Amino acid sequence: MRSKKIKKRRESKKWTIHERTFLILIIVLLVLGTLNVAKASGWLIPEQPQLEIIDNTIKLDSMTLEQKIAQMVVVHGGLYNMQAFKDMQIGGAHLFAMDSEGSYSDTISQLQSGLQIPFFITVDYEGCLNPFANFINATTVKDIDGIGQAFEKGSIDGKLLHELGFDINFAPVVDLDDQIWGCRSFTGDEKEVAELAEAYILGLQSKGIIATAKHYPGKTLVIKDPHKNIVSAQISSEDIYPYTYLLGKDEVDSVMVSHIITTGVVDSGGIPSVVSPNLIMPLKKEFSGLVISDEINMLGLKNFYPTLDELYVDVFKAGNDLVLNFNEDPNEIYHMVLVIKTAVEEGEIPEEQIDDSVRRILVAKGFDVE
Repeated sequence: MRSKKIKKRRESKKWTIHERTFLILIIVLLVLGTLNVAKASGWLIPEQPQLEIIDNTIKLDSMTLEQKIAQMVVVHGGLYNMQAFKDMQIGGAHLFAMDSEGSYSDTISQLQSGLQIPFFITVDYEGCLNPFANFINATTVKDIDGIGQAFEKGSIDGKLLHELGFDINFAPVVDLDDQIWGCRSFTGDEKEVAELAEAYILGLQSKGIIATAKHYPGKTLVIKDPHKNIVSAQISSEDIYPYTYLLGKDEVDSVMVSHIITTGVVDSGGIPSVVSPNLIMPLKKEFSGLVISDEINMLGLKNFYPTLDELYVDVFKAGNDLVLNFNEDPNEIYHMVLVIKTAVEEGEIPEEQIDDSVRRILVAKGFDVE
């Protein structure tokens, strides 16, 4: 009888051990799951220190190298990854189509909340594919046939963007022809395109929105789609004329550089334009505004490189002020920042070049820079 009781106690004890083991396994799984969620959400990315901003002035030498590099990045913005990008002090957030004006206003308000240096909030509102189609009917640029109409469209677009909370419009397209999309370019010869673009830019910027002439140096919409293909093209003096015209008048605040490999009057040296210092550095010498890369995950650039890290280094080294990386994973964006930080520390990218870009960005955001 006594031995039976002892046996039952032992069996009870064994069951308790099994329960404990099971409980430990559950806890381990929960912890691992939480860590995976935390990593995926960017919660493990370290928060950058607060900046000392006095009388609207920022001293560049008070910023960490990571802060400087992060200010040069524009990401795909959203509320789901917002905090990680805020912690990194990323420079800009790009928004795509949403349901309503209220959706944009609410999202932008939450994105900008609590930031010492606000995001550039950017959009592609070119007058072709319309991100605001759910609530706005827009005239396509191919239907613009006069300078007055171009200025009016720029003013209307600028008013809308300003009211929603945007800062930069990646428009107008000044490629001379659009054989891929059929609606992204103004109609006319190089002089007519330049004048229509000028009018649109003046209208847009009169409402406080930064305009972007793209895609430097031209021919981006006539060979193959660089979203999908590595593309080469010969650039003529006609192709480059709208940029020469607009930059000569100092009337546009930013220029976007394409992924096209170019020869002719603008030679990218056998590599995509956006990673060619031979192309970008001369542009920056004559232009005090922002030089912006086209989105770097397009296959026309990405497939040119064996690794993303090599792409990252080259696109910063080339001299772009703002780099568009719409990878939605905050960890990959932070990885890019660290790759560039290492390249600067090892002397591959001069920190003075990073400082020049950050100065341009902060001035465009309305700060004084020392």
